[in-house]
Amino acid sequence: MALAPIVLDSDPGLDDAVALQYMLGTGLWDLKAYLAVGGNVPVEQTFRNARGLARAFGIDGEVPVYRGAGRPISRVEFSADFHGPTGLGTEVLPDSTAPEQTECAASALVRLSKEYDGELTVVAIGPLTNVAAALLLDPQFAHRVRKLVFMGGAARVPGNTNPVAEFNIWADPDAADIVVSSGIPYTMVGLDATNRWRFNRDDLNKLEAAGSGQELTTRLMRAYLKSYEDHTGEDTGALHDPLAVGVAADESFITAETGTVIVECASQLTRGQTVFIPAESNRSYDYPPAIAARTKHTGRIALGAGPRNFSAHFTETVLLRPSV
Repeated sequence: MALAPIVLDSDPGLDDAVALQYMLGTGLWDLKAYLAVGGNVPVEQTFRNARGLARAFGIDGEVPVYRGAGRPISRVEFSADFHGPTGLGTEVLPDSTAPEQTECAASALVRLSKEYDGELTVVAIGPLTNVAAALLLDPQFAHRVRKLVFMGGAARVPGNTNPVAEFNIWADPDAADIVVSSGIPYTMVGLDATNRWRFNRDDLNKLEAAGSGQELTTRLMRAYLKSYEDHTGEDTGALHDPLAVGVAADESFITAETGTVIVECASQLTRGQTVFIPAESNRSYDYPPAIAARTKHTGRIALGAGPRNFSAHFTETVLLRPSV
């Protein structure tokens, strides 16, 4: 049986790096492209990280790596230090041996959606700039993709960048709003769910005990736990990006509802807020026509943890895919 085609759009990023390893470890997907987008660090660094990770996890030259958009659609400058100076803590990985692709990420998305019309899954675990750019290039992209799963947003919980916004959406809210209003079939995997599945010291010990092939992953996850401790005082780290990859194959890792997401793009206070309007609600609101029209575009919104234990599945799966 042929594996399902998928594209991973990422801004590596510590948990982004292990999300790639986890995806490869599942054995469920035919990874057609690995896209870099600016987010945790600028796009030139995420592109270098993505090329290095492709080499580290054994897909060098097999899966093409594409450079994404050079700036957010909103043109707002931002910086983030959670993932360290290189985005992978302090890791500087050997570069891919493959020639750099000349095609941009958005163009690659449009092309692959035509090649795999109705079959292609896209998992976006960074800001949605590349996906929005693909939609601006070709609005029909929304109707050729089988499913988009993106890590981002906060429906009913506080944000992690301002009081209401999650980082990936805050980093390019205009892109996110283009995506969720496009008609693309999407699942939003945000803080409501990702904060519920955690990586802890016992999990790190399992990676350390595995020895050969897990040294890089151990260093990345040790840095991830240290960053959580330094920034939040917590001794565990949320499995944000890996969870979105997991949900692409199995929604039982989350609980979800159908509804509409509208992204706040203008306010300096609530920039990046993802306002969730459930499709089924006991309350009705007198929305302005422009907002009411948006409710015809719905997606699946993660609102909590599901019955299947993602934390355990993540560690078990990563151990199946050592670095080379």
